[in-house]
Formats: sequence, structure tokens, C-alpha cells
Amino acid sequence: MKRSIFLFAAFAAFAAAFAIPVMAQQADTVVSQARAAGLVGEQADGFLGFVPGASISADLRGRVDQINIRRRGVYTSRAAERNVTVNEMAAAVACEIFTGRIAVGERYRNEAGQWRQRTASQAVEVPSFCGS
Repeated sequence: MKRSIFLFAAFAAFAAAFAIPVMAQQADTVVSQARAAGLVGEQADGFLGFVPGASISADLRGRVDQINIRRRGVYTSRAAERNVTVNEMAAAVACEIFTGRIAVGERYRNEAGQWRQRTASQAVEVPSFCGS
């Protein structure tokens, strides 16, 4: 737990640098529309996922896969620079995403693997490894 809190604190200052894959996704209107429609959402592992039961086109699947590939690349290079694992780097970015980048109405997959929808009256369930 202490290591997780330390990692979150250490990477919080650099979160803007890791926003590149998230910004790339926002520039992709197809993925943005899919997020707004509840087909695609952020996951606690730092990657995008498909909401169960959603009808996903091959085009959308390919776009999300490309975003996740870019994210993994950023996480891998940043992890090497900071001497942490790729999963720890992805988790640090997920903390940033979960604390401020999931819009009302968007779906997300919490740490327990359950898909939720952010509402105006209920905040996003931030993963426990993010600290407070």
C-alpha cells in the first residue's frame, strides 16, 4: 500500500506528460463518440476497454487497439526511465484518469472489474492503489 501511494505521489506531477495517449483518443471522434455512447470506457489498468454487451464494429475495435498500443508504448518508455514496472506506470496514469478525466455519463471499469457509469451525483470509484 505504501509503495502504491508513493508511486501515485511520484507520478502525479508527471501526469500531464502521460496524457498524450488520452489526448490522441480524444482527437479520434469515433472513439470519443463510442465513449459518450457507453460502448468504450477507461479501465483501472490504464487502458481502454469494451463494455460487455456493446456492439463493437471492427473499425472501433481497431481504433481502441491502436490507442492501447500507443499507451503501452508510453507506459513502457516512462517505466524504463523511472525504473518501475509497466503495470505500475499504467496504474499511476489510471489514477490520474480516474481522478479527473472521466466525464459524467461515461462508463469505466473499476478495480474490481465491474463496469460503472459516472453520474452527476456519484463520483468515479478511484482505485485503492491511488491513495487519497
